Amino acid sequence: MPFLRSPLSRLQARTLRRRKVAPKAKALLRAEDGAILLIKHPREGRWRLPGGFAEVDESAYEAVVRAVETLTGLRPLDPQPIARVDESHFRADAMYGDYFQMYTTLFLITRWEGELRAFGTDWGARFFPGDALPSNLHEEASLALEALRAFENTGRIRAY
Repeated sequence: MPFLRSPLSRLQARTLRRRKVAPKAKALLRAEDGAILLIKHPREGRWRLPGGFAEVDESAYEAVVRAVETLTGLRPLDPQPIARVDESHFRADAMYGDYFQMYTTLFLITRWEGELRAFGTDWGARFFPGDALPSNLHEEASLALEALRAFENTGRIRAY
């Protein structure tokens, strides 16, 4: 009988294993010579794009500017959206059994101000030549490069 269950079990039944939408913003910073900026988290050990989750009431544009500046010391100028990416397959589970539907707006950034610096002493941040990317590249960065090629060929924002 449902009314005999504990308040905790009723709360868990209502809140656990629900899909939660998590908006994110990622940046593909490309220098004039075609080099791509990548960052490396010390625990993960793979190179990826700078970016992160949007704060409550923060636009994707605001989120990408904040995240890039925090992680790299560079302040993006005129980020241009080039793709919408469903990143749920990169991390489909989370604490308490919730399922996160992660949607990322990918921005192309070709102008910025400031000096490049890593977020912390154990972090990495550097530009790689477009034809010499590291072998331990995260899949999300590979997908972003594919999205960039498609955007440059069509001029249209695509969903991935």
